[in-house]
Amino acid sequence: MISIRAISCCCIILLSLSWTGFALATEKLLPSSNVVVFEVSMNKETMAGLKRLPWEFDHSSFDIWTDLNATNCWFEINRRPFENKRLEKMVSGKLDIINGEIIFGAHKWRTGGMASPDYLKHESNLKVLRNGRPVGRMPYFHLFINKGEVALPPVFVELTRNREGGDSGSASGVFSFYVDDWQEALFEIRNC
Repeated sequence: MISIRAISCCCIILLSLSWTGFALATEKLLPSSNVVVFEVSMNKETMAGLKRLPWEFDHSSFDIWTDLNATNCWFEINRRPFENKRLEKMVSGKLDIINGEIIFGAHKWRTGGMASPDYLKHESNLKVLRNGRPVGRMPYFHLFINKGEVALPPVFVELTRNREGGDSGSASGVFSFYVDDWQEALFEIRNC
């Protein structure tokens, strides 16, 4: 049997340890002499075999429209199943194109779950080609998650397909992209 005095004594010890840890955590950390930095040289084949971040995309072989600055554009992404071609709005909001790079602004996902504006704002890697077509990778929530269902992280999709609507040479238009074996999606940019 543990007495109340013993329990309170243990709590006091834990409390004092946590305060000591807090005091140590607020002190400035100094570089350790135990850390050693090595230079590593790798050939292109080895570099290509390394695991990449999901949003990485090599734009070097594309003709990016670097002098394109379009602000306050609107965008919408609709899901389109292959079977019935019925469009379902997944997300809509604003974006800017600065020096050919698409920068997502305020927007709202309709999918629920883990969907958050932070994903498109911080993990997209899209640029606009001279013909106005977006190219790159971005996170995409492709399923609707209801209350009580398991929330899923986004899938990363690649935009490399041709324009489905709109004039070539304009950033405004409708661009399809592949999602998985039962659906594709349409990325629409307008009012640029």
